[in-house]
Formats: sequence, C-alpha cells, structure tokens
Amino acid sequence: MVETYIITPDYNGITFLEKYFSSLFSQTYQDFKIVFVDNSQTMASFEFIEKNYEDKLDNKIVYIKNPKNYGFAKATNRGIKKALEDSECQYIICLNNDIYAEPEFLEELIICAEKNPEAGSIQSKMIWGQHPELIDSVGIEYSKNGLGFNRGAYEPVEKYSVEEKILGCCAGACLYKRKALKDIEYNNEYFDEDFFAYYEDIDIALRLQSTGWKSVYCPNSVVYHYRGGTGGTLSSFNVYHSGRNYTYTLLKNMPPVTLLKNIHWAITAEFAQILINILRKKPVILKAKFDAYRNLFKMMEKRKNIKKINRKIENLFVLKWRPKFPKFD
Repeated sequence: MVETYIITPDYNGITFLEKYFSSLFSQTYQDFKIVFVDNSQTMASFEFIEKNYEDKLDNKIVYIKNPKNYGFAKATNRGIKKALEDSECQYIICLNNDIYAEPEFLEELIICAEKNPEAGSIQSKMIWGQHPELIDSVGIEYSKNGLGFNRGAYEPVEKYSVEEKILGCCAGACLYKRKALKDIEYNNEYFDEDFFAYYEDIDIALRLQSTGWKSVYCPNSVVYHYRGGTGGTLSSFNVYHSGRNYTYTLLKNMPPVTLLKNIHWAITAEFAQILINILRKKPVILKAKFDAYRNLFKMMEKRKNIKKINRKIENLFVLKWRPKFPKFD
C-alpha cells in the first residue's frame, strides 16, 4: 500500500522522460508510485520505461496505455482512479512529463499538506526550465472578466519565496488530497473531461474553493518545467480549447452576483478573444465560442452540482487582461 501517487499524462514525451524519471527516483521521499498514462500513438515512451526501468514496472511505475489521445483531463482522471483503488492513497500529485524535480520536491509538498489540513491542494514553485532565472507558475489567478493566468509567470525566480494561500494550483506540478478530490467528484470525474485540455486546472481550483477547500503555495517544493516555445505562437488547437474552455469555466463557476457586477468585463473579454484571433487569422475561435454556448445547458447542469460552501470566492479574483511576457536581450 502506498500513500502518494504521481499521475503523469504523456503525449509523445520521449525526449523529456530521462530527466523526469531520474529526478523522481532521486527524491528524498520515496513512498510513492507513478501512474504513467500514455496518450501517444506510438509505444516509444513505454519502450523507454521498459528499457531503463523494467525492474520498477508495476511495483513503482504503473503504465496505462490509452487507445487514442484522451487529452489531459481524461488521462489524468484515469490515473487518479487507478491511484484511488489503493485505500492507503491520501495524496495525488499531478506532474507533467516535461518536469525535472528538485530532490525535496515531494517531501516538501507533503509536509505542507500535512500542516495545512484545510488545504485541498498544494502548489509547487515551477521554474521555467529553459530560462531558470524566470518563474513558470506559482499557482493560478482568475480574473473578474473570466480569464485565467499563471500566477507569477515570467517574473524573477527570486520572488514568491513565502508560503501563502492562493486561489488554486497549476496542475503541471501540484498535490491534491484524496478527500478534496472525492468532495468535487461529479459523474465519476475529477477534472472535467469536456475540457480535454486547458483551463481544466482553473475549473478544478474554483470548484475546490467553492466547496470550502483552500489552496496553499509551497515555495520549498521546486520543479523545472521544460515546456515548448514561449507562448507567443498559438496553434489552432490551443486557440480552440482555450477559447471554448474560457466560456465553460465562466458558465460553470462564476458566482451569479460576481457575474452580474462584472458582466461588462466578461462580454468585453469574449469579444476581445474573437477579434484578436480573427486578426491572427485563427477563425477556429468562432467554432470554439459556438461549441461553448451550444453546451450551455450541460455546463449549467454541472454548475448546479457544485457545492457552494464558500460564497466569498470572488474575494480571491483579480482584474487582469493579459499576462506578462518575458523580455530577452
């Protein structure tokens, strides 16, 4: 029986796996299992694991192969369900495959979780791997206009050195408590599988807060995130899912009074997304918004099933329109 499970979805991530696995098997805390959920169309990731960690298959690495790319949300849910089959499992760690973790990453997360019983999620300090002088994420922010942001993105790495309460976690490197996930489970899902990818961690953060769970940032738990690109070039996939899921999140989670007070900002944000992406020659944004409102009643049904214990959630919202972008010499 194992107390902590690490859930990692993979999609053609073979180039990252050497750093990922070596950092996890060098942790100061070793009472964990990895549930590796493979969305790839090839067996390259499994072949890497089999070649390098055959002795750890099953006893330390649980490998799940999906028949197609299920996206982040569904793949992660498959991993979570597998982990929760173990009655001893108390902590679920969501961890991207393009992560290199410092040796105390897990130990510090768990220490923080244990000393904050009211917290349903704990956020690691995510540093941009290609530019380690900059932060990648230290949690998430949700704006009164419905836009979501990575907290601290592109700011100097020396900042955010104090443990503190935050709105919620970036699911690239964070801990969720078993009890918290069970509290927000809906239709046998934890992450909303209708999202596929993008905004799903903002959605789960808002649901946790609404249900009364807090979130805490743990600066001593450090990872390096070797993500691709700088975020400047958006693919049609990114534009579609971000644009659609922005609206899904707004419909599901924005408290009614907050929405009424800020409806002008939300409408502005909706139209701005359409205009900006049309100018970028990304007409897929129109399909994104059509699909979002086509599923209006489905989202409203999900909204009705969110517990509303914390009615002051809007106090955690900011008003923000665009992320900071890095400046390089």
